[in-house]
Amino acid sequence: MKTKLFIFFLVFSQFAIAQELNCVEKENQLTQFITNKDFKKANETWNDIKLSCPSFSEKQYILGSTVLQYNIEIAAAEDKEKEVRELIKLYDQYDKNFPENKNGNFEKRAMSLYDNKAGTNDEIFNYLDQAFNKQKTSFNDPQGLLTYFELYFKKYQSDKSLLTIDKLLEKYTSLNALIEINGQKFTAKASEYGRVASGIDSYMQDVLICDNLIPYAQKNFENNKSDANWLSVTAKSLSIKCSNKPIFENIALELHKIKPTAKSAYYLATYYLNTGNQDKSIDFFKESIALATDKLEKATTSYTAASILASSEKAKSNQMILTAIENNPSNGKYYIFLANLYANSIAECATNETEKKAIYKLASDTALKAIAIEPRYKTTAENMSKDYLKNVTFDSKNKLKSVHLGCWINQTVHF
Repeated sequence: MKTKLFIFFLVFSQFAIAQELNCVEKENQLTQFITNKDFKKANETWNDIKLSCPSFSEKQYILGSTVLQYNIEIAAAEDKEKEVRELIKLYDQYDKNFPENKNGNFEKRAMSLYDNKAGTNDEIFNYLDQAFNKQKTSFNDPQGLLTYFELYFKKYQSDKSLLTIDKLLEKYTSLNALIEINGQKFTAKASEYGRVASGIDSYMQDVLICDNLIPYAQKNFENNKSDANWLSVTAKSLSIKCSNKPIFENIALELHKIKPTAKSAYYLATYYLNTGNQDKSIDFFKESIALATDKLEKATTSYTAASILASSEKAKSNQMILTAIENNPSNGKYYIFLANLYANSIAECATNETEKKAIYKLASDTALKAIAIEPRYKTTAENMSKDYLKNVTFDSKNKLKSVHLGCWINQTVHF
């Protein structure tokens, strides 16, 4: 009996080895046929593999999907859906034999239907919903993310008793959080994810109002105060129209505590500016500038801070606008601003008529710099220069060539 069992296992083992070798060979053949663009033989080989080697490797399903995608591309319009259904069967078999795979097959099913105008909106939505709920880490197709929200929003519009405002805001928040994660993970597609976020916002423009956002944020804050993604998306939503509300401060402070970024500091700066605490606002604007890694972001925030300070603290405003120029020297608007700042400092910095004229000359020179940087400012800058120079006149006996200005200006002006 033992001998018979040994012979049986020996024969079975040899059969298994032969089968595995056969699957290896077929997979190699499929690879070669695809490389050579011999899709007739590739189709034959894939049909053989899916029957005889269904659980051999994940690679064969990736190869098979390439073959079936080709079939979809060359199919006549009336045959597209039939070929799409073959691809969906592949994904079904793939998930059955490799249930732990990370290929994102729910998303792929949905987008094969969507891209080829096959199936129904409900079918596409159901696949995308499963992708979001079961395969979130691989749900990264920008169009898939946008389509998912579009279809979700349509469901909200058609039945608001089933999908409440809170559920819509929760979906909006969680989907935006996923978009942020994907944008950080796939930097080459950051601009695409940005467009998706903007597209989603366009659907929500009538929903993202304080009457909806504040109750939602207040109700969910405690349960999400350690979730940086939730805090980030919710703070962004509130910052548009509700940036003077206490819940916005709470969320921004919590976000800044667990994940301090230029954006979280900017939110706090905005809150304190809108609630009348300018000193605290400027402190956070400065922190935002320090935390920013992008020069354009540093420049934009510096310009905002300079604008706030221009009427009350010109010396600090000057520091901020110089920081903006340092980080984005190709923006002519900054020189227009600086010229105005100089011209408005006469009462503060000019101790006599000569210094007054020197400040106007400096303002004129600064305004004209904008033209060299951005010619579109030519008319504005030239008109400003003419107005300033009306105040710079000397009698014929004056031999003055330069004046050093103190105050916060601290420059030498040449005539």
